[in-house]
Amino acid sequence: MSFQRFLIKRTAIAAMLTLISVSVIFASLRLLPSDPFSGLVASGALTAEQVTQLREMYGLDEPIYVQYLKYVRNLFTLQFGISLTQQRPVGEIIIPALMNTLVLLLPALVVTAIVSSVAGMYAGWNRGSKFEQAGIVVTTFFRASPIFVTGILLLIVFSYGLNWLPAFGMRSPMANPQGYAQTYLSLDFLKHYILPFTATVLFYSGDFLMLARNSVVERKGSEFLMLHRAKGLSEMKQLARAGRNSLLPLVTYFALRTGMLFQGVITLEVVFAWPGIGRALVQAILNQDYPTVQAAVFIMALAVIVMNLTADVAYAKLDPTIKAGDV
Repeated sequence: MSFQRFLIKRTAIAAMLTLISVSVIFASLRLLPSDPFSGLVASGALTAEQVTQLREMYGLDEPIYVQYLKYVRNLFTLQFGISLTQQRPVGEIIIPALMNTLVLLLPALVVTAIVSSVAGMYAGWNRGSKFEQAGIVVTTFFRASPIFVTGILLLIVFSYGLNWLPAFGMRSPMANPQGYAQTYLSLDFLKHYILPFTATVLFYSGDFLMLARNSVVERKGSEFLMLHRAKGLSEMKQLARAGRNSLLPLVTYFALRTGMLFQGVITLEVVFAWPGIGRALVQAILNQDYPTVQAAVFIMALAVIVMNLTADVAYAKLDPTIKAGDV
């Protein structure tokens, strides 16, 4: 199979998975025993006539298939609708929240991938050393602990115990930043950023360290390294060659992990009250805010699908010994 045909096939599969995902999101919300407005009547906040008008305004009185077609059309044109609880466009809620999440997760993942991969390669090359043993024990401990547990431990030690860093939020209550520079580059932001960033790095470091270590261990006794050793290459140059040949699984895993990070971000953002997409999703679910829930889950699902596609393409492109059709 040529690479072009492989790319078309994988893209078609990704598109189909995206459609299935949005359909599941739509069905899941419509199967709930109550709609967002039913509780308002019971509490006396609105009359039955007012609720009927609201249902007409948001299209909830239309047949299910009409709601579904409008829902799919709006999602794929990035028209997320109006929030039921905040009465403003969902995009104004989700896009800033998504930016806050990416600012937290992407730098943490890049730092984790680079530092842990280098440490894992060194550990694999020096198999049986104290460095390898300590690295495996420490990273396995944090990987085995749920990310919210790691976050709570950091809060107990550095916020409540030592009182060095703020516990919650992305900025101080009185801060009023203007523009991206003041929002993401200020000292106040950095103080709030350290603990959730550290929790993310500690949680995912074990994956990259063990993957890099195992790859180097597998290649340490390979013929090409024996040839380099016979040529008199130094230990560091041999390690560099072994590390270079271990990059493929690391690159593909990085792509997969980037998409799957959204699964762990929900609990992390709740623990640190970080105003990201995970926390926005939790608040929308509690408020039965259909449009916001649909938009947030759609973005998370789309991230996983796109990064899986990226991993497949990277694997087929970077490894010349594997045919695209075999990926």
